[in-house]
Amino acid sequence: MTHQPSQQSTSQANSGSDDWIAELIVSLLSLVWWMVKTAIQLAWRFPLVAAVLVAGWWAYSSDHLLLVGIVVAILVGALVVWRLTWPVSFDRLLAQPAWRRRKQRAIRRNWPGLCERVGLAMAVTDRRSGQRESWTPGLSRLRWASREHLVLTGRVQVVAGQTVDDLATAAETMGAACGAWSCRVRKTGPRTATITWLYGDPLAQVVTPLPIPDVLDASAVPVGLCEDGQPWLLRLAATHVLIVGVTGAGKGSVVWSLLGGIAGGIHEGLVQVWAVDGKAGMELQPGRDLFTRFATTVEDSVQLLEDAAVLMTERAARMAGTSRRHEPSTREPLLVVLVDEVALLTAYTPDRKLRDRAEKALAAIATQGRAPGVVLVAALQDPRKEVLGLRNLFPTKVAMRLDEKAQVDMVLGEGARESGALCHQIPDTSPGVAYVKVDGVREPVRVRAAYYDDHAIGELARTHAPSKAPGFRPVFSVVDDSHPETGDHLRQAGAA
Repeated sequence: MTHQPSQQSTSQANSGSDDWIAELIVSLLSLVWWMVKTAIQLAWRFPLVAAVLVAGWWAYSSDHLLLVGIVVAILVGALVVWRLTWPVSFDRLLAQPAWRRRKQRAIRRNWPGLCERVGLAMAVTDRRSGQRESWTPGLSRLRWASREHLVLTGRVQVVAGQTVDDLATAAETMGAACGAWSCRVRKTGPRTATITWLYGDPLAQVVTPLPIPDVLDASAVPVGLCEDGQPWLLRLAATHVLIVGVTGAGKGSVVWSLLGGIAGGIHEGLVQVWAVDGKAGMELQPGRDLFTRFATTVEDSVQLLEDAAVLMTERAARMAGTSRRHEPSTREPLLVVLVDEVALLTAYTPDRKLRDRAEKALAAIATQGRAPGVVLVAALQDPRKEVLGLRNLFPTKVAMRLDEKAQVDMVLGEGARESGALCHQIPDTSPGVAYVKVDGVREPVRVRAAYYDDHAIGELARTHAPSKAPGFRPVFSVVDDSHPETGDHLRQAGAA
């Protein structure tokens, strides 16, 4: 007796056959899609190679090999002539953009392996599968900061179990692995940071004076350039600035660049500068016309500081109960007390009474001057406590070339050297280069102030001298010894 296959078994066989055919079609479509996607990715990654292949295929298929060969020879010859005749434009328009694209793609593609090599990968066991996986920090927003400078920045998010400090510790190794001149990490959140690779040093060349702003912005005074090629904007409002560096480090560059950044306000009467020159006028005398008051002797310098303390006290009394923030005006201008070689007043003056008066006036301005708009800018060479005991009262510190590595933390605060402030390694051939540390910001920033020669200083003083007399009531310019109560009042204000 012959058994006929049931209808159900036949349908199952047909269904199995249909499933097999459907899987084959899906596999073929997936393969085609993969090939198309790979071709597009390769063409995008290697556009020149793709263009050559397409041109070669077209020439072969249409029998135009000679024509294509002539065109290629002309293009190659033009590139060679361009490279030899105008190498600067060739590098800027062709070589550097191509190199930037390759470097950016290489870092993005090799980021997981790079993190493993520098010790940033974490081995984690998956709880479901039990397999060991390697977790690495995530990299995003990878782009070049500007066209002029070889500065590559990216946003990094560390994995759970890591901190930004771990990333900062590996920064030097990561920079070397990427072939960068240096690598910086700046914390932007509990688990996020901005990482910067420098493939060139924008601070290697002398910085020319920056354009003088038409409108005064004391919260962002242009002084020079940062190591990422961006302008160095120094906050002057509601702060005090300490500049420290050995002889020849370029403290004068910072001072004159700062004066250049506020020169517009000086000319309009929104800023007054009272200057003390500890070098008997040799440093600041060329810009004398910019200063409302100028002192070159110890006695006059101490008197100037005490007068500034009196002005500060009177202004604070007027502002009490009405305003907590000073706004510069022609009636109440921002007062910048500029003291060059402050150590002469605090440590090297033989007269003990003059030293005490100077220290009291400086302490009064440093502790109470920010709110009423009296800003202290001091420069010195020796950062030791016995030379300037109130250095910690300066929220903004500029450390230039120093003799010893221990002085880095002495000036910028504990941990500054570990965070990358290598002031003791600044070469003497780079005057004006410094590291800036602002209170509340963890990482110091490497900068270079613009260089003002004698001609530039003279031109600045000639064109931006105050246009009119002070709009507020002047304080005593000298202590009248015939009125002891006047001298006592000034000295008490300086000790406030």
